[in-house]
Amino acid sequence: MSRKADSSVAEKSAPGLSARLIDKFDAFLATKTLKLTSQRREIIEKILAMPRHFTADDLVDSFVGQRPRVSKATIYRTLGLLHEAAVLEEHNFGEAHKLYEITEGREHHDHLSCTRCHKIIEFFSEEMEAMQDRIAAKLGFHPTHHSQKIYGLCRECWRETQTKA
Repeated sequence: MSRKADSSVAEKSAPGLSARLIDKFDAFLATKTLKLTSQRREIIEKILAMPRHFTADDLVDSFVGQRPRVSKATIYRTLGLLHEAAVLEEHNFGEAHKLYEITEGREHHDHLSCTRCHKIIEFFSEEMEAMQDRIAAKLGFHPTHHSQKIYGLCRECWRETQTKA
């Protein structure tokens, strides 16, 4: 099942992003004595064409009917490596599958997740960031990164529940 997202693909097509991601991934693979195969390169190119948030199955579906064939196992293994290399961020929004998004070429953001239609809305709040920093400092904590997910109903789903009541 695909997710809806309020962000476009346009941000990911920034000049040089593909080359930066491939170089970063290639350097990571070298530390594992693995190679950047043509299939792994093609997977990165497909990811760049995906919506902002995508599932492994979305990526597998993008290869249907393509030659040469890229196996489902290769796609899943490569997603794991891309996550380990910090090229992809992995999100679990409480369903049986994970969502991925590229870590580079985007500003920090958090997520609102509609539990009814599964829409994901990205947002940034300076106030929330400042509050998190204050709490961490007060507790002597030194954060390296964070991911904020808020679950509920989006505007459209909320309206539908109100008209049925």
